[in-house]
Amino acid sequence: MNYLNATETKQVNQQPYSKLFDDVYYNDLGGIEESKYVFIEHNQLIERWKTNANYPTFCIGETGFGTGLNFLTTLQAWECAEKKPEKLHFISCEKHPLSYKDMKLGHENFPELNALSQKLMVHWQLFNEVFRQGFHTLQISKDVTLTLAFGDATESLCQLSATIDAWFLDGFAPKKNPDMWQIKLLKKVANLSIKGSTLSTFTAASQVSKTLKSVGFEVIKKPGFGKKREMITATFQSAQVEPVSEHMWYPTPNAKISNKSVTVIGGGIAGMCLAYYFKQSNYHVTVIDQNPKPMQEASGNEMAMVMPLLTAQHSPESAFYLRAFETALNFYQKDEMKSIGVHQDLHQPKHQKWAKTIQQLGFPQALLDLTDEHKAFYSSAGYVINTLVAKRLLSYVDQWLTAEVTQLTFNKMGEWQLFDQKQNLIKNTETLIIANGIKAQQLMNRSDLSLSAKHGMTTTVKPTHKKTLSHIQLAKGYVIPHHDNTHWLCGATFDHIKTHQSYRAAKLHDNHWQKNLQLWQDLPLFQQLSQAQVIDAHAAIRATTPDHLPLCGPLIDQDKFKIDYQDLHHGRHWQAYPAAKPMNNLYIMNGLGSRGFTSAPLLAKYLCAMITGDPLPLEIDLCKIIHPNRFLYRSLKKSC
Repeated sequence: MNYLNATETKQVNQQPYSKLFDDVYYNDLGGIEESKYVFIEHNQLIERWKTNANYPTFCIGETGFGTGLNFLTTLQAWECAEKKPEKLHFISCEKHPLSYKDMKLGHENFPELNALSQKLMVHWQLFNEVFRQGFHTLQISKDVTLTLAFGDATESLCQLSATIDAWFLDGFAPKKNPDMWQIKLLKKVANLSIKGSTLSTFTAASQVSKTLKSVGFEVIKKPGFGKKREMITATFQSAQVEPVSEHMWYPTPNAKISNKSVTVIGGGIAGMCLAYYFKQSNYHVTVIDQNPKPMQEASGNEMAMVMPLLTAQHSPESAFYLRAFETALNFYQKDEMKSIGVHQDLHQPKHQKWAKTIQQLGFPQALLDLTDEHKAFYSSAGYVINTLVAKRLLSYVDQWLTAEVTQLTFNKMGEWQLFDQKQNLIKNTETLIIANGIKAQQLMNRSDLSLSAKHGMTTTVKPTHKKTLSHIQLAKGYVIPHHDNTHWLCGATFDHIKTHQSYRAAKLHDNHWQKNLQLWQDLPLFQQLSQAQVIDAHAAIRATTPDHLPLCGPLIDQDKFKIDYQDLHHGRHWQAYPAAKPMNNLYIMNGLGSRGFTSAPLLAKYLCAMITGDPLPLEIDLCKIIHPNRFLYRSLKKSC
């Protein structure tokens, strides 16, 4: 996981000037006027929004964010448009992000955009001059989303899953920044376009025109802005199909539906986050759970820890959980989330080795502070109050059905039929998401989901010492102090159980406190804990996966996949295989393990975007590591 520092600029004629590219960020004759002329007018945005007002989402892609001026002028046009699609999604790449100060100075030249600038700058200040590479999805308003991809533009577009309706090509001039106009980047622009997608750019360079034509765009030159004689506009027609260079085992299909409704099996934190995001997309949401209230099983503790998982090496697992942590911090409200920080004990040699190694990875101190050789401190981490989260998210559920789904069938009408153990029909639904933990494996008994069950017990104790805890304590277990320190939540055991016990209700063992207390036996907190008074306890069964990453995405027709990929283990990398076939509108969000409150908001956001056909908030490489088909693909890839 790499980080970028804010790029250095200078002020020339009261506007930001790039030292790196020796060029201005916008036209000194009128930055707003140029942006409107080149990008809004020549992509015919106002007319297209009016014509396509029934669109769920209109998506714009940009190759250089710079000062964000193009975004702000587009946002201004969007807010003034009388007829327009339901949502606007603006995606922009930036390898050299501006500091908060320089960005703000760049906006001061345009007082008419001040209110819109503030909407952007509220988010920009949170980067704190250190920009994590990769995608950042910012909710600017209820109907406008901004995805910023920090890093190389070509690499970013190669990781993007989206359909772009209009392109703004706005890097510095081709002679000063040739990487932004190379054929590899413009091929990706074409790959993300559909017939009718438009493009405009201030440049009229002949090489840019030739390259755009070669990748499938019909190019027309128009009069340029100000002193520029010409500029390029283009419309995507078609492109030569290149051979697929990678096995398409990880499809991310949108749902094919006749109505905007979704059914979720499972009312834990996973199901409730799904309800939130789908309701935001104006879907009718049904949640089916065996309990009459949400978040009673694995999500049923009073408090739950929210923190990243950082590994000693750059790893997909670490990248995913850091992204999940960032999303969670924005998802939970102030009264729900207590960011009191997490102290992780480093007394054991293996943990000290981890700390020395991870210091080389350059994580910002605001995320991870290792100045104390015996403790790692995550200052922005903390815990959520589960009852408050459950109460808020329940308001996004249109229909709550108390039942246990034990059987699924797919009828001729293209609907999933859900039955209980007495063969009573619970509901018919076009789009179904399975988010009911380990019971998903029992429900999908013909598919191998690679889920395993872990039995976990937590204990709530009342401290008898006067000493209070200011932060969550983490070692082999965790201790979460309630904000008034009247009680602490201690846990959690993580015991393997046999398959036949996985589907039964979790049992709270008499020795739950002794098992949780033993986790602290060699640590300073042990004496204080051993004298605490037990006041409550909770037991639950969590679903986990072999690689400790969740399952999120479409369920695949495994029988067909095994036939299509049966000789994968021969290692013929050049051999073409058909794309994996998803089951009709059937998805899963499961295997969240012990980090569900950290990962659920991002997973739900991602799955909702997939089903509704919006741009995915995760890079393709991260989509792969959580894809439900990964374990079957890996098993077929191994040698016999």
